Amino acid sequence: MDFAAYEAWQEALEEAFFSPEWDGHPVVMYVDDAEVASLQKRFALDVSLVDAVSRGVDPGESHPYAAIEKYEESKRSADGAPAVLPLLACSVIAATRMANDGQRRANNYHDHLSQLLTGRDGVLTSAKYLPIAWMWQRLASWQLQWGAYRGLCTIPSPEDLPQHQARIGYALSQAVLRGTDRMLLPKFFHVMSQRNSTAWPLPGAVLVRGAKLWDQGDKFSTGFRRAIDDPEICPIAERLLGNLANVWDGSEEYVQPGTPRAELLVRFENRRLGWLARLPRFGERDYQLSGGVQLQQLGDTSYYSVGGLKLPEDRSLRAGFQLIGEGIVVSRPASSLVVFRQDDSLDCRTSVDRFVPGEEHMIIAAPEAAADVEAVLDRAASPGRRKEAGRLSWMPEGWTLYNGVVFDDPVTLKQTIRSVQGAVLAVQPAPQYKMYLQGGLRIAPDLDQRLYLVGGEPNLVLPDGASGEAKLDGQAQDPPFKARGVPIPLWIREMPEGKHRIEAEESVVEFTTAEDAPSLATPDTVVGFPLARGKGAAYPAAQRAGAPVVTGAHFGEAGTGATPRVVLCRRGAETTIFVSSDGRAWEVAVPDSPSWWSRLPVKPSDYRFEVELRGIDGWILQKRRGKWTAEAAYPSELSFHPTARHKPWARAVLDAADACADPLWHSYVSLAQEVGP
Repeated sequence: MDFAAYEAWQEALEEAFFSPEWDGHPVVMYVDDAEVASLQKRFALDVSLVDAVSRGVDPGESHPYAAIEKYEESKRSADGAPAVLPLLACSVIAATRMANDGQRRANNYHDHLSQLLTGRDGVLTSAKYLPIAWMWQRLASWQLQWGAYRGLCTIPSPEDLPQHQARIGYALSQAVLRGTDRMLLPKFFHVMSQRNSTAWPLPGAVLVRGAKLWDQGDKFSTGFRRAIDDPEICPIAERLLGNLANVWDGSEEYVQPGTPRAELLVRFENRRLGWLARLPRFGERDYQLSGGVQLQQLGDTSYYSVGGLKLPEDRSLRAGFQLIGEGIVVSRPASSLVVFRQDDSLDCRTSVDRFVPGEEHMIIAAPEAAADVEAVLDRAASPGRRKEAGRLSWMPEGWTLYNGVVFDDPVTLKQTIRSVQGAVLAVQPAPQYKMYLQGGLRIAPDLDQRLYLVGGEPNLVLPDGASGEAKLDGQAQDPPFKARGVPIPLWIREMPEGKHRIEAEESVVEFTTAEDAPSLATPDTVVGFPLARGKGAAYPAAQRAGAPVVTGAHFGEAGTGATPRVVLCRRGAETTIFVSSDGRAWEVAVPDSPSWWSRLPVKPSDYRFEVELRGIDGWILQKRRGKWTAEAAYPSELSFHPTARHKPWARAVLDAADACADPLWHSYVSLAQEVGP
């Protein structure tokens, strides 16, 4: 099959719903017949979405989506969204048709999908739908890996879906709210928060009841009003509204996608509360915001000090914030509790979005939220916590402090939060969509990222809602794995050396164990940088008999005379390039954090990585979101006569010409202009 039309729709849907324009904004992939027609016109697509997808569907087979699954596997990359968006968009269209039909029940979903993709009812049955459910989970997992950069995920956790909607609930969740509904929600949330003296955010069920009674509720779309009236779909709508209320910043204004959003955090240091801002991606060093508030970058981190804003107090902690500046919005969701964890990079405690099982938390709760917090702690927290109320000078009036809070069992924690509801809903642990390996003692990661030392096998983490039924090397586990949401150690199973395969919940992970790293054969011909007068040449060549060459990963000259110097680089750049003072340029690969870090008592920060320089100097150039920066790496005056051979160096310098105001950098730019791009 020719997937050209399918690929064009994949690119269009990723740009429309999962591009960096959605950074910090909740994403609902609402696609109905009108929206898909608009997208086809916007992106000038020749083939309709349904035609592009139906070409890859074989309704007569037991696995009708096998061709699309195979195509998605061939297109997997670290950056792009999983190549399943066109098929998932069709699954949402089927859900909108079902939700907009006032006569049929929700269990007719599969007839709508079958009619959409094959022109016939009853061909694509529920028994054949499971691969689409897994595609939704893969998309959610990919989106969460990006944090907020590809938009905040609204795809429900498997545990959030009612049993009878365990498969179709993903598509239903995206078919509830269209764009006009999203723009109306901030005003609705503001009304609900003013009318309720209880803790915010309110449970989804309360929000749905409020939407039915709101005097402007008729402005919601017909599809949304029918969804909240349909007993089959209403639980999905409740979860979705609750999740959106969790990130609402207290403003009545809807912030359009494309506006960079920074988080406003609460900081606790030296027995005092304060404010911090954090940008998820690279930004300016200073910002001026509404109300005379200023942001100033702290060192070379993603954190900013906040000046001109009154220190946190009872009222400001309960309310959400939205501060607008040129090219940025700083916001904080409304909440009646604040959860803190230690931030090692700042050496203080900062507020966090969610509980993290196994880590220590500090909680401060307003009076209306204290009862909910205590109910969760009584049922789910480990021993050792402490409660203090009304005795601390830095505490907001009436608030209660809970210190030393640890949750060792995430499943019990999630179940307790769902039963308690209230403000604690906003801080439940992040959903887990796929099975993966964690930790372990890797050997020779440059050869194989999944090669582990025997006895140092990784831990296995199962997704939410997993049954624990699994096969290890083809053998069913009796008893099954304990699917309690915590890592399952594999090293205790004393597996033999060799390849291992784990199959669970329709997914597979594989890894290999060995007693030591494999020895590498010495090649007949070695290619490296020839040495001349103690320095490596600019261009590699095959080693001549008896002529030394520089090999390996170090920059500069080899031997004992080169004293290494280390430069720290920030992670998260699109491109990192080192340009030297002698006319060379290298693209720098970003190393992975060591797998064994997770086993250290205190995990080091992986915000930066090291570049080791040996006998060479220059500049580190990094590009983030289209903007270059230049960081000094012990640069010296230029020491070469430019020729055509230096064009790669010149191109790198000219691309980043405006990255730095240092006069020495300007001399690099001037020489690069002589060479030409």
